[in-house]
Amino acid sequence: MYLALLVSSIYISSFDLKFHRISNKSLVASAFFFQLLQLLQRSPVHPRSALLVLAITPFFLLIGVGAGDLKLLILLSFFFLPFSLSTLVEFLAGFTVVSVYLILQTSLTRRSLRSNIALAPAICGAVIWCARSSEDLSQYVNALAYSR
Repeated sequence: MYLALLVSSIYISSFDLKFHRISNKSLVASAFFFQLLQLLQRSPVHPRSALLVLAITPFFLLIGVGAGDLKLLILLSFFFLPFSLSTLVEFLAGFTVVSVYLILQTSLTRRSLRSNIALAPAICGAVIWCARSSEDLSQYVNALAYSR
């Protein structure tokens, strides 16, 4: 699942950086691929995380976050973000770090923050960080379970 997340994130983030949009086709293809892998690997899904993002979507739309960014976040939270306070803190920290970098890059290259900022790299980067942490933890728990 982690490799699929990396590949999907690279494609979607590159597209967003270049065109400032996230296509529905790439989201549907990613969802299909993640679901297939989830069924084959019997990985957990996290509907409460996706529902939380869905619940706060109106607020994000009011502050100007794009619908594609929100659909991406809902998709990735469903497959990769466990519903916990520690995951939320990790996600927000990762999102903040990458967002600050993107804002600095935008202000230095375009000299205006009024232009659109591609958020897919920040969303994907934060989810990759959280998924990596989650995968490390699950490997540790499995190692403990099988060591007895």
